[in-house]
Amino acid sequence: MNIRKTILAIMLAAICTTGYAQNENSQPSTTDDYTLDNKQKSSFYKTPDEEKEDNNVYTDVDKKPEFPGGYSALYKYIADHLKYPETAKMKRIQGKVFVKFIVGKEGNVEDPEVVKSDDPALNSEAIRVVSSLPKWIPGSHKGKKVRVANTITVNFKLDEQPIVNEMPKSPDDDDNQIFFFVEKMPEFPGATDIFAVSNFLSENIKYPEEAKAKSLSGTVFVQFVVNKEGDVVNIKIARGIDPLLDAEAIRVVKNMPKWKPGAQSTRINGEKVWVPKNVSLTVPVKFTL
Repeated sequence: MNIRKTILAIMLAAICTTGYAQNENSQPSTTDDYTLDNKQKSSFYKTPDEEKEDNNVYTDVDKKPEFPGGYSALYKYIADHLKYPETAKMKRIQGKVFVKFIVGKEGNVEDPEVVKSDDPALNSEAIRVVSSLPKWIPGSHKGKKVRVANTITVNFKLDEQPIVNEMPKSPDDDDNQIFFFVEKMPEFPGATDIFAVSNFLSENIKYPEEAKAKSLSGTVFVQFVVNKEGDVVNIKIARGIDPLLDAEAIRVVKNMPKWKPGAQSTRINGEKVWVPKNVSLTVPVKFTL
């Protein structure tokens, strides 16, 4: 019995000595193998999702980005800073350029690109003026600032005289000219909310069942005129997706309430007056399954 105990003790000593030698010869651990509380990391350790920076680009968020002063201020900025390309001016090129861009987490305009254009000669200036936009109030989702995709229309319209110098005969002038920019752009009811229009559209869209069955989705751009009485008229598709969605987009735009009409200032008998004008606008109508 004593002999067996002695042999067992010798074997245990040999095992312990071998393990110690292996530890002595192995590479020392780095601090990267440990967490902040000095616990060794599992080989499956991953940074929690909430610690990762969210650089995704969103289209549907809890709070959308806002341009300081609203849409009227946005389009006034574009009108004030737009430099008509000389080549386009010489060739009498007019039209619209749809520019997609991202409003970053700090409100900066990022990655502007043309998604639709009436003429390539207008594209560079549209990109330039959108790139020059001042900071927006950034959008947020689930309590955090996020990057949000936006699309706006840059209109190029040639006039023999600048709009601001137009001198109508009287405030009751029945001129039927349609403008793209005026000093006071039309205002949708509830204009203090920059997204009043998009909220109305999203709340009143009735997704066609046939379109759902076909998995149709996307954005339809609808052009219309807010006339001098504030009515929405001359509705047409500027860029469509499918007849089913296009028809619904026209229906919901047609059901918009009256707008506050756009106006241009002039002087009559030495006094400044505001003359209502017919103004062309374009809005995106989004269909998301």
